[in-house]
Amino acid sequence: PHIFTSTLPRSIETGRAVALACVGSRMESCSALNPIDVGACHGMTMGEIRAMLGPEQLERMRNNPAHARLPGGESQQDVTKRLEPFIVDYLERQVSPVVVVSHLSTLQILYEYFLGTANDTRGPFWALNMPVGTVVQLVARFGGASAGVSWEETRFTI
Repeated sequence: PHIFTSTLPRSIETGRAVALACVGSRMESCSALNPIDVGACHGMTMGEIRAMLGPEQLERMRNNPAHARLPGGESQQDVTKRLEPFIVDYLERQVSPVVVVSHLSTLQILYEYFLGTANDTRGPFWALNMPVGTVVQLVARFGGASAGVSWEETRFTI
């Protein structure tokens, strides 16, 4: 498979471990897969962020999750725009398996992009159930020109 990682050392290290287990694999790092930038809140706990923002700002973020951003950080929409060239240039053109080693926020946004769940009732991307230590496998199923693509999902706990 072609293995894509973010440029952060922990992602590259995990990608190398995957590459060792997959004969003939290729690995490439891409900054588009870096985690969402939390701006001024980097290194803060959730409690500290809640105290800093206050209940009104938190409510505004809950009501508009696609555009919600922490001070100086990125929104879901910003990350989606950052990911789109990577998706079009690398993921959608692959004919062999692809492994993406990234960070929870980025993986949640990629998941929403492919499954088209960004505008449904599941809630904000940060509430998607993607447990740490889980591999999410998505296999495209093509249903013809009118049916488009559907995805078969399997989760593996490692």
